[in-house]
Amino acid sequence: MKFKRPKEIVAERLSVLGVKRPKLLFKPGRGDFFNRLAYGLVKGSYGVILQEEFEEKILPGKVLDEVGEVKLLAFRGGEEADAAVVKRKGTVDFSDITFNYPDFAVELSLFNELRERERKSLAVQIEITYGTIKDYFTPENFYILSASDEALFFLKGIFKPFPFQLLEPEGLKRYDRVIVLDPNAEEEFTHEEVTPNTLIVVGGIVDSSERLKGSTARVLPQFLHRRITYKGIVSVVPDRINEIVKIVCDYLTSNLSLYEAVKRNLTRDSKLRFLRELLQKESRRFLVGGALLRGIPEEVYRRWKEELSLTDFFFRKGAKHVSGFFVYRPSVFDRVIGETEKRKKKVYVLKELRDEDIVAKYP
Repeated sequence: MKFKRPKEIVAERLSVLGVKRPKLLFKPGRGDFFNRLAYGLVKGSYGVILQEEFEEKILPGKVLDEVGEVKLLAFRGGEEADAAVVKRKGTVDFSDITFNYPDFAVELSLFNELRERERKSLAVQIEITYGTIKDYFTPENFYILSASDEALFFLKGIFKPFPFQLLEPEGLKRYDRVIVLDPNAEEEFTHEEVTPNTLIVVGGIVDSSERLKGSTARVLPQFLHRRITYKGIVSVVPDRINEIVKIVCDYLTSNLSLYEAVKRNLTRDSKLRFLRELLQKESRRFLVGGALLRGIPEEVYRRWKEELSLTDFFFRKGAKHVSGFFVYRPSVFDRVIGETEKRKKKVYVLKELRDEDIVAKYP
């Protein structure tokens, strides 16, 4: 199921009422403020007052965000305002609007296995994730799940006041479906399985080594586990909790396919991780004048360079993890005079390596 964001719903209501350029009479906050504002308008913490009902002339402003026909204004600018947005009850009624969205939870049953540095990283990712949910849905749609006393003591020592809702395992019964995002799951995540009464769970696992690899399988094993990939490739997908949740939110609130949502939210680290794996998997070894060289086919190089918008920066960084490599044309195999083996890997022995055989070389 696909969902309209709060700001889209509120913008539609404003547009119907003829309000096209509401202006903030206060400084906007962080994140996607229009979306957070929309939630506040429905809950009554903010209000909209039409120009004709306002006590004074609303000065022009500049466009902060635009949704459909509605431009949200702020600060000084050249756009004429037709309504004011204030930090109190307004004259436009939004009370009949209800938001029905899936919930998201970071599950902390494995918190006690995290090291101190990983716990601090987890706290940062939880904070960003909470902000992401507010940018796409509402703060009511985010939970901390299965938090031990130790986990709560740690988090409450960082977040003062503690802003997150807690969800205990027995609370899962209220959902029609619970989906755990798991990179090793057999089936792909799809919006067709998601309803407003779905809980989407991300395991609170932060591991800078291989120590906890595959541990998501231990998170709520009795429920559905689904993976997010880029055209079937897991390694392209960012592995931070907040980045995964952003991909899901983008996917559930847009017309994008899952792989398009992944591509739109690729990070530098995820590109580098994928490139390192690609170099390990696709490279071949060549022996030239006693020197062992690693190379990848031109076809593979050009395909992924274009597919993921990889610049030379990424290839130079990736080269450091494989002690350098070159990109070869098919003509390189015309120079093969034999084969050997090193560390159980096939090595092609070249008579020579000509410049016309090389597309690029890193470093």
